Amino acid sequence: MKVCLVSNHTHPVKLYGGTERVVEWLAEKLSLFGHHVVLVAQPGSDLPGIEVRHATDSKTAQALTLDADIVHYHGWLPDDLNPQKPYLYTLHGNEPDISLLPSITCCISQNHATRHQRTLFAYNGVDPDELDFSSRPDDHLLFFSKIRRRNKGARSAVDLCHAYNQKLTMAGGSRLDLIKVGVFWRSIFDGVTIRGEIGGAQKAQEFRAAKALLFPINWQEPFGLVLIEAMMSGTPVIASRYGSTPELVAREAGAIYDDPHGFVDALEHAVNLNRITVRDYAITNFSASLMAQTYIRIYEQILDGTPPHQLVGSRLITP
Repeated sequence: MKVCLVSNHTHPVKLYGGTERVVEWLAEKLSLFGHHVVLVAQPGSDLPGIEVRHATDSKTAQALTLDADIVHYHGWLPDDLNPQKPYLYTLHGNEPDISLLPSITCCISQNHATRHQRTLFAYNGVDPDELDFSSRPDDHLLFFSKIRRRNKGARSAVDLCHAYNQKLTMAGGSRLDLIKVGVFWRSIFDGVTIRGEIGGAQKAQEFRAAKALLFPINWQEPFGLVLIEAMMSGTPVIASRYGSTPELVAREAGAIYDDPHGFVDALEHAVNLNRITVRDYAITNFSASLMAQTYIRIYEQILDGTPPHQLVGSRLITP
């Protein structure tokens, strides 16, 4: 099968980029499964072993997909989709106006799909080879998200760790970003460690070293990739109940809390989990290979003429 992946980003990603990394892992695994993969992306993109074509807008991108069996859009969705060309569109964010979504739209969690009046979803996958495991973590919690984005919960992370006397390391921005969320001085007085914008081996080291990942979001997150990266490192997750978190974080791999009082029980549960079990759960349910296999099944259904409302992707993991 000749699959064309369309992304409006530059690949490979530098440091951290959720959607970009998903597209790269998907391209790699599809190729390993014997499919001819073409990536249409921004100029400067280059992935080893993958045919890359450069585009700067949706019109140019669409013109570069004509020879594919199926086109999988992750960005640059054209206004006038070619009705003769089989396609799939993966929605990676939240779309306020669902009438703008094409008929064959795939979401990235069941919660995400339900909120967009869809049934088709495919869980994102992570390559476990890019992460390290540790059975002996340090005694601190890790916050790994954009610090300056209020809905990511940096303030809640600092406040919770202050209230319950927990050491905290933060990655995803600078200490100055904490001014915007109102906990700059508290972070200094409490000795919060700031790692900045990190990726690669340094990111893997931070995940494996933490006793748990703290994910105190306050928005409808479609799919938190850092949740999976943490769990694949053996690091359990403590997450607030928003978006897809209850769906992704099983009791064997972490805990969900509803309010600051519930954080205490969630913390106690998470830090006492078997880290090997946590890692096994993540690899079993969220590997990049499994993601690619799911998308291959969706591609085959589309090429067989299955109606959009009957397409089947991932199965719900946690009730």
